[in-house]
Amino acid sequence: MADIIFMRTGMINPNGSVPGSLTIGKKTWPTIERGVDYTFVRKGLYTLLMCKKQRGRPVHCLCFNDSPAISSHLIHDALNDDHRQLEGCIAPGLTADSQGIKDSAKAMDEVFEALGGYKEWSTKGIDVRNNISGDETKEQWIKRRLQAGK
Repeated sequence: MADIIFMRTGMINPNGSVPGSLTIGKKTWPTIERGVDYTFVRKGLYTLLMCKKQRGRPVHCLCFNDSPAISSHLIHDALNDDHRQLEGCIAPGLTADSQGIKDSAKAMDEVFEALGGYKEWSTKGIDVRNNISGDETKEQWIKRRLQAGK
């Protein structure tokens, strides 16, 4: 069983951002992704690695760790709660509205707390339940990205 369940709402916000939810145990946080024209994590079961973001701001994050082809996809806070600060990543918030999420950094702290605290290099499981668009699976996505030299 996965430690985390992630699911998109199936809606697109007026600004193009994609809302969803991240659930750990009985706690759920609203999430945001950049949008339909950007890379996104495909449905499937994944291993996440607790580490520090290597590009941009060096914040604690959860890295999709099943293949180097997808390791740039992360779960981390959105700088200034701005979905445009995300590139294929998922950001939690404490609250959400039609523009996105609010208090992302605080929400990320809560996510780590719900996972037993931030412990660098430890792993957790996530079940991504649906895609932003299309039916591509985790396995198909990784294979395609490897073939493209990602």
